[in-house]
Amino acid sequence: MFGKLLKYDFRSMWKQFAFIWPAALALALVNHFTINGLDSAGTVGETTAGISMLIYVAILMAMFIVALVFAIQRFFKGLLGDEGYLMHTLPVRPWQLIGAKLVCAVVTTFLSVMVALLSILVIFPWDREVVGELFRGLRYVFTHWNIQATHGIIGILEFCLMMMVSFATGFLQLYLAMSIGHLFNKNRVASSVIAFIAINAIVSTLSGTLLLPFSDVLSDIINSMNGAASFHASMWTIIAGELVLSAIFFAGTEFVLRKKLNLE
Repeated sequence: MFGKLLKYDFRSMWKQFAFIWPAALALALVNHFTINGLDSAGTVGETTAGISMLIYVAILMAMFIVALVFAIQRFFKGLLGDEGYLMHTLPVRPWQLIGAKLVCAVVTTFLSVMVALLSILVIFPWDREVVGELFRGLRYVFTHWNIQATHGIIGILEFCLMMMVSFATGFLQLYLAMSIGHLFNKNRVASSVIAFIAINAIVSTLSGTLLLPFSDVLSDIINSMNGAASFHASMWTIIAGELVLSAIFFAGTEFVLRKKLNLE
């Protein structure tokens, strides 16, 4: 059943982003030719390049705004709004409903980041010499594979994992705030905003109080390691901290939906 929930949410995601992701890449390709041809372009060419860049930046901003709004709406309307009456009658547990929304939100945001990075690469002046050097460099790395290359690949994967866990923490904090705000019969949006601010304040206070005695010790341990080990330790320290917060926010949201849900 969890798989069906994911399929339902991902289908909705695709309907939202089937245009904006290709549009960002297409505009990046247009900017590749307009910007890299400025040396030989006249006033009209410069104006065209400026307009296409403005549209490209607007598309990127819209992409991330839509991703955030999509994640909030899918949870708010799907579990706390009118759709909630149907969703909560399904033979699934609240944690499955939350998990499906969370996975879709994290994947959507991560893919948006990847599309943005790819679009930036498309704009670069990839002439034949640069592409040749890139492929020669990649061939050298794969034919002379060593421990540094392994650390590099692992580091990239760790960074991607850290991003996804951080996204999950942020979305779960929003979910918990919306769930708390929904406990009130009036002004639920305002109550959710207040709850979000209160959660931030509590987390900041507890983090400063509980983690401060250990931060110096942890920093000394990480700094005593060599370059690669220090980087890996830093990544996993951040990931562990984000996972703890995610677990707390997830448990709080699940408790509210399971015990205190108010759809009136």
